[in-house]
Amino acid sequence: MIAFWHGRAISENQRLAPGAGRFRVNEDYQAFKESVAWALRPHAERFQGPVSVRLSIILNPRMDAQNVIKPILDALQLAEVIKDDRQVRQLSFYREDAKAKEQDSIGIIVNELR
Repeated sequence: MIAFWHGRAISENQRLAPGAGRFRVNEDYQAFKESVAWALRPHAERFQGPVSVRLSIILNPRMDAQNVIKPILDALQLAEVIKDDRQVRQLSFYREDAKAKEQDSIGIIVNELR
C-alpha cells in the first residue's frame, strides 16, 4: 500500500492540551491524525499480520521527525490498515527539511512481512 499526505504535521508533543482542570486531546493533533487517515483510506489494504512501514517525511526544519511518527502509526489504525501498531515490526523513515512556505508532506508505504 502506498499513500501520500500534504498539510501541516503536528508533533506527538502537542497531543495533549490543558482544559477545565484536566488534559484533553489537542484538536489540531486529532485533525492531523484524521487527515492522514483520510489520505490512507483510498489506498487502504487491511493487514492482519506483521508489517513493515516506510515513511518519507518532508517537515519544517524545527520539527522532530520522531514525534510525527506516532500519530502516523495511529492514523494507520484509524484507517483500519492495521489493527494495532504492535503489528509494525520494521519501521524506517527518511526525513528532509521543507523549504520556506512549503507544506509538510509524508509518503507512506506499508508491506506485509512474510
